[in-house]
Amino acid sequence: MSGRRFTRKDGRLTPPRGVKLERNEKNAPRYETRAGFKVRSRLEQRCADWLHEQKIAVQYEPLILLAGRQYRPDFYLPQHEPFIEICGYRHMPFYTDRQEEKRRLYERHHLNVIFINAGGAAEALKKLKAALSDAGILTSED
Repeated sequence: MSGRRFTRKDGRLTPPRGVKLERNEKNAPRYETRAGFKVRSRLEQRCADWLHEQKIAVQYEPLILLAGRQYRPDFYLPQHEPFIEICGYRHMPFYTDRQEEKRRLYERHHLNVIFINAGGAAEALKKLKAALSDAGILTSED
């Protein structure tokens, strides 16, 4: 019975109960930050390290449910309330379309989200610092 497979209504096979399936690790977080958690890209790593240097607490990819779907913004600043989305693939049309869809969805649900559109780490950090200053999270001494 352990090797037996069952067919679902859609015709796809399901594994027998108790069998642990390999998870797709292609997009798993792999870059270690100074704060001790892993992120998916070097751009996120640089931003997370900078936030850590500023002593700003972050949660990485918190799960939120909006309109019946799951979303994971890149960062959440629990002491200050905004979510942060780091957008680094501006050259990919489907990626920018997805970002615009997320932006509209977040606005519709009245979420405070800061979008950082950047081509590189230096530009991202500059924009992140400016956005956090504008939001009153960073002071001029920071």
